[in-house]
Amino acid sequence: MPRPVTVTYTLHPSSTSITSIPNHSQSNQILLLAIQGIKKHLPLRNLHWKSSTRTSLKTIQEVEVNLIELGESSTNPSNNPNNHFSSSDGLSVLDNPLVNLCLVVCEDAEIYKIQTKSFIRDWLSLLAARRTPHAPLIVLVNPPNPSGQISGSSGKSVWGKDKGILGKLKTDFNVGKRDRCVQLNLPLPGTNDPAAWPELINKLKESLVSAFDQAIIEREEEVKRGESQRLNVGWNFCTWFLLKESLANSFESVNLPEDSLIIYEELEASFFQVLKEQNLNYFGNGLSKLGGSSFGDDSLPILDTTQKPYRELIRNSQISIFDFRIYLFARQGKLLGEKLGRITEVAKRGQWFVASLTRRLREAESSLAEHFIESWTYTACMDIVSKCDQWSRIDRPNGDYSGLVAYESARSELLDIARIQVERIGVSSGHLPPIYPFNPASSPYPTLAEEEDVLFESSSNGLSDDEELQHTSLKAKQRDLNDEKPELSNEQLVDAQKDKANCRALYLGLTKKTIKAYESCGKINSVIRLKADLAALALYTQNWIEAYDLSRILAKDCAELLTWDPISKFALEGALQAHRELGKEKDEDWENLALAYLRLSAILNEGSEKDTTGGESISEMENAVAGLKDSENEQDVEGHKAFKVRLTSDQSQYEDETNQTSIRVEIDNVLPIPLEVDSISLDFTDAHGEIITFSSDNTNLRPGLNVISARCSTCTQGLYTLQTATLVVGSINFIYNKYVEGHRIKVKRDSQGVEAKLRMPYHIKLDEDPKVVVEVKAGQIDMKSVRIGLRSLISEVTYLIHETEFDGKDIEVDESGLIHIGDIEVGEDVEISIPYAGVPQGEFAKSQIIVQYDTSLGPREWIDNQVVFMGLPLTVNVQDFFRPECLISHFTIASDGKEYLRITSVDLKAPEDAGYQVESSRKAWKNNATITPNQPLSCLFKIKKMSKSDDGAVLRLRIRYRSLEEEIRSSTEYALSSLPPSTRETVQSVTKEWINDKGKWLKPYLLGLSPSEILAETLKPLNKDAKEEFIEALHRPDQQQEQIWRTLEIPVDVPQHRLLTKIQMEPITPLNDIYEGRAINMKLTLSTHLTWCGTNIKDQEGKKLVFDIQNNEDWLVVGKKKGYYTSNPNQPEQQQIILIPMKSGQLFLPQINIHLMDNLVLNHSSSKQYQGKSDSDENQLLCENYFENASQSIQVLPCKKEINTFIPLEYV
Repeated sequence: MPRPVTVTYTLHPSSTSITSIPNHSQSNQILLLAIQGIKKHLPLRNLHWKSSTRTSLKTIQEVEVNLIELGESSTNPSNNPNNHFSSSDGLSVLDNPLVNLCLVVCEDAEIYKIQTKSFIRDWLSLLAARRTPHAPLIVLVNPPNPSGQISGSSGKSVWGKDKGILGKLKTDFNVGKRDRCVQLNLPLPGTNDPAAWPELINKLKESLVSAFDQAIIEREEEVKRGESQRLNVGWNFCTWFLLKESLANSFESVNLPEDSLIIYEELEASFFQVLKEQNLNYFGNGLSKLGGSSFGDDSLPILDTTQKPYRELIRNSQISIFDFRIYLFARQGKLLGEKLGRITEVAKRGQWFVASLTRRLREAESSLAEHFIESWTYTACMDIVSKCDQWSRIDRPNGDYSGLVAYESARSELLDIARIQVERIGVSSGHLPPIYPFNPASSPYPTLAEEEDVLFESSSNGLSDDEELQHTSLKAKQRDLNDEKPELSNEQLVDAQKDKANCRALYLGLTKKTIKAYESCGKINSVIRLKADLAALALYTQNWIEAYDLSRILAKDCAELLTWDPISKFALEGALQAHRELGKEKDEDWENLALAYLRLSAILNEGSEKDTTGGESISEMENAVAGLKDSENEQDVEGHKAFKVRLTSDQSQYEDETNQTSIRVEIDNVLPIPLEVDSISLDFTDAHGEIITFSSDNTNLRPGLNVISARCSTCTQGLYTLQTATLVVGSINFIYNKYVEGHRIKVKRDSQGVEAKLRMPYHIKLDEDPKVVVEVKAGQIDMKSVRIGLRSLISEVTYLIHETEFDGKDIEVDESGLIHIGDIEVGEDVEISIPYAGVPQGEFAKSQIIVQYDTSLGPREWIDNQVVFMGLPLTVNVQDFFRPECLISHFTIASDGKEYLRITSVDLKAPEDAGYQVESSRKAWKNNATITPNQPLSCLFKIKKMSKSDDGAVLRLRIRYRSLEEEIRSSTEYALSSLPPSTRETVQSVTKEWINDKGKWLKPYLLGLSPSEILAETLKPLNKDAKEEFIEALHRPDQQQEQIWRTLEIPVDVPQHRLLTKIQMEPITPLNDIYEGRAINMKLTLSTHLTWCGTNIKDQEGKKLVFDIQNNEDWLVVGKKKGYYTSNPNQPEQQQIILIPMKSGQLFLPQINIHLMDNLVLNHSSSKQYQGKSDSDENQLLCENYFENASQSIQVLPCKKEINTFIPLEYV
């Protein structure tokens, strides 16, 4: 074992030397004072060792030194020169003195020459005979000088050399550059001279380091020679082990624990190499090679090397593998924990060591005491914890406590390993139940070998223990069956094995201690396992109150950590069992426990490692499901793991038998028991947020995959996205959000089923409230108690449901806004008109149609979102031309800029008693007219007043039209409807795209080609029969009868309050050739007509009128260009003017405007006075002009020369 460094001293003159030396007793006293002074400076500190075999400089903080006389060291046999005892038997290179001091007192050169010199030579000869590395050091002790001055026999010469006795010593005994001599100027007794000792102490440290280095080098060489002979016959590993271990002991003695630890790790690696080579002749005999068979082996502390004579057993090659490994670990553990303070590493290495040696012992388990491995593992772990706890409380010189936090983690694992050993003994003894979680076979914890593999994968030196076992597998040799197996010596475990109370008390105490250790280092996951054991023990002992509380807490902890599903299921199962045994009410807390239990049962049953569900678990699941069915507390549970819902296709199917749409759904019942589900529903939404639901009632779900058919009573079409799936069990709704998955289905209607269509009326009157028409077709079923709903999807339009018109009958509107229209028989069509208010932006209104009805199979619903164009595809402008006898109205009918329209008739009708006669420019419409965005239609009508009634009238302009797109679409749809279903779908897929693309058919259709001719190219991919059948349907004569024409009826007011002035301008004298610049005398005649003045014609007579001849660049008007006159229908107004043509050519007469004098006055009066009066007042008279000869022109010839024109003075 480590010991202090030995330093010997020899005194001259000594008390036993000759007495002829003067002042002998005084000299001896001086030497004793010198020895006492040296001892006061021990131990030596801060030694620096730089070995020639090592690259780094080692600093030895402190070395314990045993200062003895040379004669005392002779009693050690190893120091005897006649003893040839091997160095491998020594504990370290420090067994022999490293430094030998020779302290002499000599102040006289003659005495030195006669006695002292010869004494020192004899002393050196004695040391040389020992044949051990050492460093001699000669110390010249100078007596104290009362004057404080250095003795004259010492000092330096002029060349820097020592003189006097010291100089002689160095000259005689120094070897090469090695200085063996030093002097000590002993201070006066009772005084402290700090400068007296450093030279001696430093020289002593240098000598010690030098000798130590030499000894280490020699021992290392000896170790290398021994290792190189390992293949020779007679080489002994144990002997070589002790030899190399002496290096570790040497390093430990001089406080170099890191170097000592390295040696032990190398020895451990060498030991594993020996095992790998199966060279086990050095370890015991027979079964004792493995060891562990001696009484007390299971209870010995593994970190105490004094419990067995390990070194003696090694020296005699009688040590077992079991004891050898324990000794190796104990030595490393002491260095790590006691010397280096690395207790965390001790604990972690201890885990690996226990696991590794346990696997070794398993191979010879039959030769060991029952539960020996558990007992030894328990003792080893508890001893490591005890020693590490003790070392953790020791103050470290460097103050480094950083590893203590990590140590708590390793400590808790060691306690857990010890706890598991007690658990195994308890299960084997019948004191703990052999069920989950105590039975390793079904436990979620790994078995022993698995556990060790998890915790301790490989050793610190990089050699896997599995690798070791591969080469050194020790099988227990055949034993005598009559031999009795050894017994355990651990009294604590023996008592626990015998008594149930002791076993459970030990197990509970150790479990709680381990829980506390795990919690202190924050290893919450590990706490879960231990809490499961406590809950299981409470359940086994039928302590239901404690079991209920522990199980609920355990389940809550597992839920918060989102881990340990098997333990969580066990805890929930225990809580439900304890709840039932305690007779508690099944409240909301119980529901949560049951739902969580089913969830975990599903997870474990679905996992790759299937849950071995026993009969008790099946029964508990059935009880949980039955309790949930009977519960009255409604609860929504999202994303429960008991079920998985998936659609099998992306398209729905229509069932003629049920008149419903259906989809196929896969439902995976992950639980291992069948479940009766009250209802299954799947909610789908389209892009507009409309929801439809597919459902199935009273479904029995077997464990595993179930395929069901879910039906929807709502008839709709479009692309729908699955939002949620709901399974109802009692009052519990299992909801699964599926929106993220983005699963879509295409829903189709029955082409022969119910159909509803929103459109504008075919006959529109602009002077009536706007309406829309909802057309409902019954299809192939009888519809009972039909309710129709129409909802606007835009804010600009509001439908006036309560003003709905239906075949002249009174309608009933319920609270939900549905219109009741009664029954509709098979094949019957029904139309209702619904007024609306508002104008949509862009003239398109989006609405939702809802049709609810009853059938023999139950209620049904039909829903669709449709867009209707509420504007008009055409515009109408009118221009009136007043004449004394009639009114000519010019109507311009144009497209809205997008549509191509076909006009079949335009009529303007007057009421029979209105007193007006209307004559059209087109007597009969033999051919239809087509208007395009660039080509409007003009219509002229002559309106004659047949009576002298002054009352106005309202005429009706009727325009009968349809768009070309409607023609194409209706023709195609009619042809498709006559085809069989198999052919219809094929043709429809081709024609639908063709119709929507106007560029493919518009131009040919305008040029007169028929739809069949235009479609010829598009229908080429179809088979011949389908194409011919479709073309034949397009050519049927009843096609034209199916075309629908629209009628637009516009009210047209006959203009009233118009004062007509007929204007006539003619030359006074006949005109000959007229040249540019020559004046022409003209007569202006203004005739007033009251035909279109309306009521009170006589009141319009005598109106002041103003005429105004407009200047232009053709004519220069001379004379009265503007004037006023009084209207008189019986006497026209005449004026004379002069017109001078300003350019040559065909010139039209200038324009003349007629205005009422009152209007001119109003325009110049104050705006405030007439602020509330509008120019469009119905009683205001307006002037209309009719220039009778406006089309007349005058030919003006260019002038040949300058012309002077004389104008009479009266015209100026």
